[in-house]
Amino acid sequence: MNLFNKVKKGMLDSTKTIKEISADVTEMTRLKVMLSKEKDQVEELYYNLGKILYTYHEKDAAMDKLPEAVKTAMAEIKQTHLRIQEYEFKLELLKGIVKCSQCGHEVDDDAKFCSNCGNQLTFIFRKEPVQEDVPEDEAQESIDKTVEDVEEFDELEEIKPE
Repeated sequence: MNLFNKVKKGMLDSTKTIKEISADVTEMTRLKVMLSKEKDQVEELYYNLGKILYTYHEKDAAMDKLPEAVKTAMAEIKQTHLRIQEYEFKLELLKGIVKCSQCGHEVDDDAKFCSNCGNQLTFIFRKEPVQEDVPEDEAQESIDKTVEDVEEFDELEEIKPE
């Protein structure tokens, strides 16, 4: 192999490496933008949920039944949080960050056990994107739990000494 072929091969290898790095940077930027949009969406949903609950509370202080708009907003918030978790996970993977599923400690990507808690590490990679719609039964479970929490809080308010 002559000198020119060696130089050409070196330049081609460097170009491939630069291309891979720029693809990772582009993907990280895209994920950060999507993450930011999803976080903004959660804030908007919280705001709208608060307005809906407040208006409903003004009309019916007992709040025996939640309106459909509240159920929908709660389901949207839950779905948006799932997408946020997925984007954060993907960003960590691109950055080479691996965390223990038990304690959240950062570990080496080739480690088999967590150096902090000793937990055996398992890596789960989601191949399919998060669903756009929360299954109706799952959304209803979340809503029922929230209603139970509100009812328990109301009971605590009644017991509170004066």
